[in-house]
Amino acid sequence: MGENKRLLAILAIGGVIVAALVAYNLFGKGGGEEATTSTPAPAVTSNGPAGGTATTTTTTPGAPSVPGGEFDVFATRDPFEPVVSVTPVTTTPTTTSSATTATTTSGATTATTTAQQNPSGGTSVALLDVFDEGGVTKARVQVGSTVYTVAPGETFAVSYRLVSISGTCGQFLYGDAPFQLCEGEAVIK
Repeated sequence: MGENKRLLAILAIGGVIVAALVAYNLFGKGGGEEATTSTPAPAVTSNGPAGGTATTTTTTPGAPSVPGGEFDVFATRDPFEPVVSVTPVTTTPTTTSSATTATTTSGATTATTTAQQNPSGGTSVALLDVFDEGGVTKARVQVGSTVYTVAPGETFAVSYRLVSISGTCGQFLYGDAPFQLCEGEAVIK
């Protein structure tokens, strides 16, 4: 009976040591930081009931490795700009005359009516020049292949508005998104 008590005491002490090592590995390394290398914990040895030796080894996994040592960086895009531009299908009545493109001049905006359709995403917008016409500062702006002459406050190419002109630069809106261009600069909108 005395041998069983001694064996139980040794097993209890070994269990406490193993629990302490596990608790130290989980909680004792600076508030839960992961180990950077794999290190084995000391082995705990006890005599088994048949006189054999039982060994328990605990290892801590290392930090995960990143292939190439870096994360991939991808170009960002405007999440509110549609990926595909959908143009609604419209039907026109059939007439005997051929379709013509008319040039419309209203105020200070000059453009063709066929170019008044909403430009699709990925359209180039460039500020060609800023000039004074009759005491009014105006800008010549190219959207796609169409050139517009606009004064501050005017809307052009359906979705664009010239907000203000300062020197050789203009403040614009594309829908609700503001952007700035100076003479000779271009952006994709």
